[in-house]
Amino acid sequence: VLAAAGSGKTRVITRRIAYLVSRGVKPWQMLALTFTNKAAGEMRERVEHLLGGGDSRSARGLTITTFHALCARLLRKYAERAGLNPDFSIYDSDDQLSLCKKAIEAAQLSSTNFPPRSVLSAISKAKNELHDAEAFAARAPDFSGRNVAKVYAAYTRGLRAANAVDFDDLLLLTARLLQRDAGVRAELQSRWRYLLVDEYQDTNI
Repeated sequence: VLAAAGSGKTRVITRRIAYLVSRGVKPWQMLALTFTNKAAGEMRERVEHLLGGGDSRSARGLTITTFHALCARLLRKYAERAGLNPDFSIYDSDDQLSLCKKAIEAAQLSSTNFPPRSVLSAISKAKNELHDAEAFAARAPDFSGRNVAKVYAAYTRGLRAANAVDFDDLLLLTARLLQRDAGVRAELQSRWRYLLVDEYQDTNI
């Protein structure tokens, strides 16, 4: 649903879920996504209310969650097929900054010329465009970009060595898994027949 703030997007989605259930669609066949834990909680409460309360069997198996939480769940389930260990950790912003500083040193660059936060921002932007370190390097247009690509590669190696991912990896690695693994894609397509996305105007590629 794509519409302006306060125009009733969440209401449309929650009513549609209730309608689909009333038409015989199984709750576990529906996936509803939004951006924050608070929004997901509110959506879940509204749906449960429409379906008869939190104890109602009508809502059992329904997946209402955030993009990042869903991706983390899928990556743990299909970890090996995504090239990860199932017990991977998720780095927060402080962990990312610390690793980025080490990656800048590993690339033999100066953090004065390549401030860690700016480099992290460039890496985050690349990941949100579904460009891994190799793809980023191939697209780097100038000297600065090529050096950021070196840091990106070192940063990625550091994450994998620590059995870790960052928040952007949750999206990038899940998207790549779904693009490349027909078996996983078919399994999820057969489970979730209805995909409902709130705040769609804020989604990335």
